[in-house]
Amino acid sequence: MTFTDIISILLNALVGFSYLSLATFGIVLIFKTSSTTNFAQGSLGILGAYTTSYLIDKQGVSDLTGLPSVVITSPWQLVLPMLGGIMVSFIVGLLIDVVIFRNAKFTNAATKQIITMGLVIVITGLIPVIFGAATMRQSFVFSDKTITFLGVPLPVHQLITLALSAFLIIFIFMMLKYTKWGLGVRAVASNERVAGLMGINTNRINSLSWAIAGALGALAAITYTAAIGSLSSTSMIDMQVNAFYASILGGFSTFFGPLAGAFLLTTAQALFPAILVSYNMAPWSNTFLYIAIIIAVLIKPAGLFGKKVIKKV
Repeated sequence: MTFTDIISILLNALVGFSYLSLATFGIVLIFKTSSTTNFAQGSLGILGAYTTSYLIDKQGVSDLTGLPSVVITSPWQLVLPMLGGIMVSFIVGLLIDVVIFRNAKFTNAATKQIITMGLVIVITGLIPVIFGAATMRQSFVFSDKTITFLGVPLPVHQLITLALSAFLIIFIFMMLKYTKWGLGVRAVASNERVAGLMGINTNRINSLSWAIAGALGALAAITYTAAIGSLSSTSMIDMQVNAFYASILGGFSTFFGPLAGAFLLTTAQALFPAILVSYNMAPWSNTFLYIAIIIAVLIKPAGLFGKKVIKKV
């Protein structure tokens, strides 16, 4: 394996992490505040990606906006359609909590998970009704140019995505540590009932968490589907599954653990095929990776960076 190959693997891992970190953090944020694993995170993101695509080309059942289609000549013209898609997922996430989860706050974890599964069916069914029956839509990239770094060609789109995700994740962690909202999130994550008794508006914290998770999912879906070149209602399934794997590997009990798990997962996904190709076993790379994750979780059930939660009775 040459130096260029190593650099290529690391860069591919960073690019994969830029998509996966957004999806993972959205899942963890909802888990910490609403005590549920959100199986609809990918569908929320895809809804935002479809909205972005629709705002650009207006191809659907009918034009709901009255705005002209956008002829993309520079990356800056994608900003407003992207913000529109992110805002739709933000609002839908907010409504999911206000209308549904606020009334199911004290149900058990299994019921909440079933609700999110139902949301997947609802959102997936609404997408063709709103945006047209075509299962595939065009994705739009920030830039189709490529630059070379240490002998490795890198699409500019991926570099912009990496910068965006890094900025957002750092910004959210700063918010969690230094703002009243972050204090509220950490208090609700620790004990929602006690947080409410201490005067924290837990309903507002939960609603905003769902909204932020929806926005992060939309940005992940928009950038990821643009990179793979197609957009469909099932485009984020693999990403969501990997986000759950990353969260389990890193540990749901902390905010940074799942992100560390996401980085380890994307690095392994880039490294394993390169190692196994010399043994003609590259197609089995994901199998070996998931076996390694199972072994890691068996050794550390709380995750590699998780903390064992001890409840006092």
